[in-house]
Amino acid sequence: MAAGIGLWPSDELEAAYPFARRVGGKLEPLWQVRAEKLGLATADDAVRLSRLLPQLEGAISALERLDSRLVSAKVEELSAGDRDRVRQAWWQVFEPILAIDELKARYRAWYGLDYLKQRRLHARGFALSFAGLCAQVDSGLRLLEVLAGKKLLQTLFDEAMPSFGLPAHTLSGLRGRLGRARDLFLVPLGCDWYERWIEREMKEDSELGSFVGLLAPLRQRARSRVLTPTSSGLKNKIETLEAELARRWFPLQKSFAEWAGDTRFTAQERRLISDAQLVELKTKLEPGDIIVERRNWYLSNVGLPGFWPHAALYAGTREQLASLAADLPSRLEQKSFDGWKELGTRDAEGHERTVLEAVSEGVVTSSVEHSCGADYVAVLRPRVSKEAKASAIERALGYFGRPYDFNFDFATDDQVVCSELVVKAYETGEGGQPLVKVPYVEILGRRAAPPTEFVRTFRDELGKPDAQFEFVHFLDGREEQRAAVVASAEALAATCERPKWDIIQP
Repeated sequence: MAAGIGLWPSDELEAAYPFARRVGGKLEPLWQVRAEKLGLATADDAVRLSRLLPQLEGAISALERLDSRLVSAKVEELSAGDRDRVRQAWWQVFEPILAIDELKARYRAWYGLDYLKQRRLHARGFALSFAGLCAQVDSGLRLLEVLAGKKLLQTLFDEAMPSFGLPAHTLSGLRGRLGRARDLFLVPLGCDWYERWIEREMKEDSELGSFVGLLAPLRQRARSRVLTPTSSGLKNKIETLEAELARRWFPLQKSFAEWAGDTRFTAQERRLISDAQLVELKTKLEPGDIIVERRNWYLSNVGLPGFWPHAALYAGTREQLASLAADLPSRLEQKSFDGWKELGTRDAEGHERTVLEAVSEGVVTSSVEHSCGADYVAVLRPRVSKEAKASAIERALGYFGRPYDFNFDFATDDQVVCSELVVKAYETGEGGQPLVKVPYVEILGRRAAPPTEFVRTFRDELGKPDAQFEFVHFLDGREEQRAAVVASAEALAATCERPKWDIIQP
């Protein structure tokens, strides 16, 4: 391998071979990413995969241990709560499988990364894609065992689950790929390739230590489950791996527009909402507004059910904050909140930080341009007093700097998930009653209020005199048009029933 690719000229600033960039760059976004940026992206994706792999393993194990009464019951013997538990068990398996499929496909063009000049990036690209395949094969075979002869499970898993954002027929779309012979054959072939060309580089990659530690047992577990002949005598291994390793599993996303790309390395790339629409949006915002957001095809969409995966709180400019309560700036100044010190400063693009949000790096301040540079954005305004909004912002600033809660546990305050920041900002009013009441749902055995529940509450109360939210603005993405349109309150209310992962969106 090294002898052949050594003939290709390379540039140390670029990650891919020059020939690959010139000939296939438009088809393979990975080949257009510069080395420094790709190094950061692969490190981030290794962290994501290190979270997804245990999540999938736990979900499959939970299915394997599912109460025998639920597995063997007749449909009339199950209560509504029983059926919901079974459906949630499927959602917990399906989400990480699909996210891993996205990540695997993201690095499908690993072979075009310069093995001589960018050996570490080449190794990372292969390892990330191959880890995804091993996880899918291991979990897929186990899932087939769970489903064998269980017609009720198969029926419930295939139903539409609007509360989780899943369209109908997810199991049907996936099951033909669960035990696919091609994927089973690729596991031992990929293991051979990894051990010969990739493993040494990965073991020396201290930045990806935890991921490498997960990959070793995963490879062995997947290989032990695959009862296929050895691939040691196969010719043209590299061509087989290039062509087959990272093919997508799930059909609902296989044909979406090429412009959206498989490799969205930054939040600002290929978004549906335009700069002009963001300028207009800013004119409509007031301190205390709740923002819900969505970016299609992002791995960060995993974990929270429903169409809307992210929520943020608009804090506003310092002038706007003073309009809520004249003494608010001095109150925040006295408390020496680090978040208060950052509000009003400029981000790397020169935009003013006016948003509080919990992202993977923790609770941070952001600009509207950065936070809302997405595919769908909606704004709801709590119908509470100005002083109540001031208190909510003050409370939210107290969470600044806390880490993101990947366990989605609303019962604790030391780590915070995106919608949790908003819920807790508005959780206390006069007499200890919450200023905003959003129903909790159960996620992974814990009670939480995902971002879609803000919109669901808005929908359920729309038109009622005691509605908690006022509609402000909705930018509704249109994948086919590569743009977003201004939409109505009724259109926003309808998003509660939109499937989270289906490409067939308005």
